[in-house]
Amino acid sequence: MKKRIILIALAIALLAILSAFLLRRPAGEDFVLKRIDVDYSILASCVVSFPKPYDMVAKAGGDVVAIPASEGLRVKKGTLLVQIDDFGERQNLAIALSNYEGVKLKMVNAREEVYPRLREQLNDASASLDEARSHAERIGSLYQAGAVSKVEWERAGTALDTAQARFNQVQLQIDSYKRSGASAELINQLNALSAQVELARRAVADKRVVAPYDATVVDLAVQRGEAVATGERVVTVLERKPWVLEANVDQKELNFLETRLPAVIVFDAFPSEKVKAVVSLVCSVIDLDKGTCGLRLQVEEERPFIKHGMTGSVAIRGKRRAGVNAGVLALPARYVLREDGGSYVLLRRGRGIEKTALEFTAIGEKWVSVRNLPEGARIALPE
Repeated sequence: MKKRIILIALAIALLAILSAFLLRRPAGEDFVLKRIDVDYSILASCVVSFPKPYDMVAKAGGDVVAIPASEGLRVKKGTLLVQIDDFGERQNLAIALSNYEGVKLKMVNAREEVYPRLREQLNDASASLDEARSHAERIGSLYQAGAVSKVEWERAGTALDTAQARFNQVQLQIDSYKRSGASAELINQLNALSAQVELARRAVADKRVVAPYDATVVDLAVQRGEAVATGERVVTVLERKPWVLEANVDQKELNFLETRLPAVIVFDAFPSEKVKAVVSLVCSVIDLDKGTCGLRLQVEEERPFIKHGMTGSVAIRGKRRAGVNAGVLALPARYVLREDGGSYVLLRRGRGIEKTALEFTAIGEKWVSVRNLPEGARIALPE
């Protein structure tokens, strides 16, 4: 019985000693100061801003005759989405093309037949003129020598005048053809008809609503057989590009920001989903009223639940800067005591603990960079 009482007394004594030790010992493990790189997170609210839904309207009114697209369909640039009745416009285009081709054929005919024929006539008239001039000069010499009669000399002169008149007439026809004759008239007609063809083609194109870029059809506002007016919305599309979000951060974070930094986004509507993104733009202009700068982030993965205008929060992994958050004597902020308007740590010296004033620079909310303690110092965690 005595032995049992003694054992109980010893157990109680050991328990008391252990309790006293634990009460004197700061809670948790000591932290040894050493130079490390601290991951600095920049937190901000964000909103999906781009791409924006684009409302496409009818450029020309009429009855809807076909809707090849459907909501949710992914389409390539130029894909027909909605077709409005274009029978009259296509007829006008066919007529304009026919008139254009007719005048073009005349133009080709003029270039390949009329003008070459006139050139041949001019060459023939030139040869005849040379021959008549040579004959008249020979007869004139003979007449002066008394070898031929005056009548024959006059005939030679008349033949020369006739050849010269024929040559002049053909030359005049060619000059007129070049400047203001049939060729110039055909050119004018061809230019006017070309403009009519382009107008007719545009009228046909205005009856077609096509994808302006690679996109997803978000909403169809018309049905087949429905009459639509010029300027009325017919379909809404969303460009197929990575989502871009906008955020504002405190200007003090600028030193830790640059493009291509990784980030994680959590949308308010889907708090359990984490979406990868990167910083795509850091605005260099500061909002003086708010003291913030703008950021743009680009989503790097496809998530079907993301919509334009959704809000969320973003955590950006700030860049590492030597002497600021890279290679610094870093201490977790929970080891810092804030008492009597100052900051202290429990510095372990041998078996004792000494409350020591601390000089530091905050690195975010979870770490501080120590300035007045040596590397290897052991810091106890406060109770």
